[in-house]
Formats: sequence, structure tokens, C-alpha cells
Amino acid sequence: MKRFRRHGQESQRDKLKQELYQFNKTVEHGFPHQPSALGYSPSLQLLAIGTRSGAIKLYGAPGVEFMGLHEENATVTQVHFLPHQVELLTLLDDNSLHMWTLRAHQGVSELLEIGRFTLTGPPGAPPSVTRVTAVLAHSSGELLLLGTEGGHVFVVEVPGFRELEEMNISVEEVQGSVPEEYVGRRNLESVEALQENPLNPRQVLLGYGRGLMVLWDLDTKCATQYFLGTQQLESVWWMQDGGQILSSHSDGSYCHWAVTGEDTRHEPDKQETPYGSFPCKAISKVAQLPSAQGPPFLIFSGGMPRASYGDRHCISIIHNKTHVALDFTSRIIDFFLIRGGERHTGEPTALVVLVEEELVVVDLMTEGWPVIQTPYLAPLHCSAITCSHHVSCIPLKLWERVLAAGELQNTHYSHKPWPVNGGQNLAPDPPQRDLLLTGHEDGTVRFWDASGVCLYPMYKLSTSGVFHTDADLNDNMNQGAEGEWPPFRKVGNFDPYSDDPRLGIQKIHLCKYSGYLASRAPRAKS
Repeated sequence: MKRFRRHGQESQRDKLKQELYQFNKTVEHGFPHQPSALGYSPSLQLLAIGTRSGAIKLYGAPGVEFMGLHEENATVTQVHFLPHQVELLTLLDDNSLHMWTLRAHQGVSELLEIGRFTLTGPPGAPPSVTRVTAVLAHSSGELLLLGTEGGHVFVVEVPGFRELEEMNISVEEVQGSVPEEYVGRRNLESVEALQENPLNPRQVLLGYGRGLMVLWDLDTKCATQYFLGTQQLESVWWMQDGGQILSSHSDGSYCHWAVTGEDTRHEPDKQETPYGSFPCKAISKVAQLPSAQGPPFLIFSGGMPRASYGDRHCISIIHNKTHVALDFTSRIIDFFLIRGGERHTGEPTALVVLVEEELVVVDLMTEGWPVIQTPYLAPLHCSAITCSHHVSCIPLKLWERVLAAGELQNTHYSHKPWPVNGGQNLAPDPPQRDLLLTGHEDGTVRFWDASGVCLYPMYKLSTSGVFHTDADLNDNMNQGAEGEWPPFRKVGNFDPYSDDPRLGIQKIHLCKYSGYLASRAPRAKS
């Protein structure tokens, strides 16, 4: 009886603890932890980020944020929006596909999972047959083409996820459409790319790891043209006019191919290795878009000389006589281009790059291609945080002074508006002005607007200048020198390395009555 009573008392105590001390997550600030995939919808003007923990996050205009979480604790490897719809597809590393939609509920939109699907394949087939490696959301909005590790392409109807067996493309059919002298007994390897003809949606380009690319007609179920690449295929880009294809390869080269529609063997019209004759890293993604101001924009990630700059994370932009290699301090996940015009088919206006530690947006319309300051997804950990302090109810005059001081620091940013502006923020204006102050390992104190959902950077106070350190010697260490090749330009705010760890801010004090800030950092010896 005593044991029962004690158990009952403990249960009552636990229940009371939950009622009194229960915490619920209401909002997340800053940059998502361990991003793994990127997607974008031109029609919705929304970008999506998937993470290694199975989260999916959507961002539009400042204040427009949605979040979903897969039941599976698996990495999101790909994100694809269905064309002209409010639905998107996610692929996890457990090979499951998930459909999500934005649905109105009580006057606001919610991100909801509405279906899931896993390829089964024929009975007894090895896992490689159904292991998805490439996804194409067809422009009809009714089909998904799923390329697999075994070289097959499965066609699935959406939203019901019904497999259309009569439209599937087997690797045997593809091999039968290519001359025997090329294929022979060679394995084509996995499907690395699926691209739809921008002028004919019934034609799809199949790109295989071995280097072969096949133009496939969905109606006649046969190859109309094939392209024989000699290097491992990394990515494919179909030009807007439909007459040319760009492919990038593992040796740091990219090739131009003419699309004629004739069932003949085609060699590349042009093959280039932009960073020299020495062995180079793979170009993992390539894109080319027309420009009203002369030659097209050519943008690609990777391709750096392996021996000298194999540890660099770069995206190169080439237009007219300007050539820049954007140098990031963390690994590149993916990138996409935002285009102008009513149907988002004009020339490129912005380059959006997702790296492991931040999101960087480059203005392609302004001379010099400056970075656009992000109104959200700011990396609070740009330098390791050593302390923090939250202050509420900031007086208006002090608030305006901090904003004005911050604007003077931001002259190097682009003046163009934030290009991802989908949705509408329905949240009311915050009732008060709140500041979050963060001290960092590099000796800076950063001021953040913490009044609403988005943490917006307002001002950066640097204290390193008042100490005698060797920091000044390393200021330009990562900046590209004039005439240097490749032409590096460091971009982004994330910098995990401190010139002198003794600069780290230990504590922040705010004098409430005078509005002055005091920070304490250890004195660095000369």
C-alpha cells in the first residue's frame, strides 16, 4: 500500500511539474541546422530548404515562413516544387518520397504532408533498381520521372503516386537505342540527370553516370538522339531555345551539344575546362542563361584546380569580360537562379546559393555583382557566440540611432530589394522593440532586431581595433589579389576562424539609463 501511495504521489508530482514547467517551441530563429537540399518555385516565389534531421522549411517575403517535419528521422536529399502548383516533393535518403502542400486553415496557410510513396519495382529486384537518384517534376504537373541507381526511369502519376508501368523506361530499352559499338557490355551506371525539353514537354533528356545522354520521346518510347560523353556526367542544363544542351563532368570540364532531333551520334560542339590543363575537381552543376547585355551568363560550381585549390568552395560567374569565382567558407549544397519577366523567363537577376552555414544572394543586375543582405536566415554563428544579452522595450530614439549606424556599415550591399517575395506576412506589428546582443569569438558585438519572427542584423560593433594583435596581418589573406587566377572573391558572413581567440567577448552590459553599451574582452598582449 505504501508503495502504491508513493507511486501515486510521484505521478501527481510529475504531472504538476509538466503543468508548471512545460516548454513549447513557438519559433526558430537563425539559420537551419545542417541543411541538405534546396528548392525554388518561380511561380510561388518561395524557396525550400531540407535538413539532415528531416525538417523542411519554406521562406518567402520577410516574415513568411513555414516548417514541416518528416516522421522519418532521415536526411532530405532533394526538394522539387510541382510547376505552377502549391505542392512540393521531398526525397529522403531512405528512398521515400513525400508530397507536401500549403493549405489554408483559419485564415492562414499551413505546410502539410498529403502523401508518401516508395518505389517497389519488380519482385526480387535488387535495391539499386529502385534507388532514386534523379527526379523530374514534369511541366504538366501530373507526372514524376524518377531515375534510379540501376539506370531505370520510373514514371509516377501525381498526386496519387500511381506507377504508370507502360511509360517506364528500362535501361535495356535505352541500351537497345544506342549503337552496339558504344554500349557493348558497358554499364551505363545511375541516372544522374533528367531534363525536359523547354519547347517540347514530350521529350526528356536522360543523363547517365558513364557520360551517355539520350533524348527520349515519351510518346513513341524511343531515343531520337544520343550524345556520347567520355567523362563521368555530373549535371545537365537545357538552353531556353531548346537547341543546345550543356553538360558538366567530373574532370572539371563542360560541353556544348547541338540538339538536332536526328538519330545519329553527336560529338560536343565545344568542350572547355575553364581552370586550366592541370587536373581539376568536378563541376557539380552548370547553368547558362541569356542576357540582354551581350553574351549569356555562365554559372557553375566547382571545377577548381585540384592540387592548388582543391579545398575551395567556389561558384564561378562568367559574363562579357567579367569572370569571378565566389569563394565560400563552407561547403556548397546547391544554387539556383532567379529570372526577371512576368513569367520568370527573362534574364537572370539574382543568384541564390545555399552553403552549409548560410544563404548568400548575389545581385546580377548591378555592376560588380554585390551581395543582397538577407532579411532572414542570418547566421547567428558567423563567428562562434561567446555570450548574449536580450534587451526589451528599447526607446525609439536609441533604436533609430542603432539603425542609422548600421546603414552606414552596409554600403557594400546591393540596393536591390529581396528577390524571394512570395506570400504575405499577416502577423501584426510587434508591440515593442527588442534587441538581442551577441558577443563573438572574433571580438565583435552584433545587434539583432528580435522584435518579430525574423532576426535581422542591425549593427556590428568591432572591438579588435583597440587591442594590439596580429589580426591586421590576416585581414586580406583570403581576398583575391589583382591579376590572380582563378579570380577569387570572398563572399558570405560565416567565418569560423578567429585571428586571436583572446578577443572573444566574455560579457555584455547595457547601461539602461544612458543607453550606452559596455563589453568586456580579455586584453591581448602586444
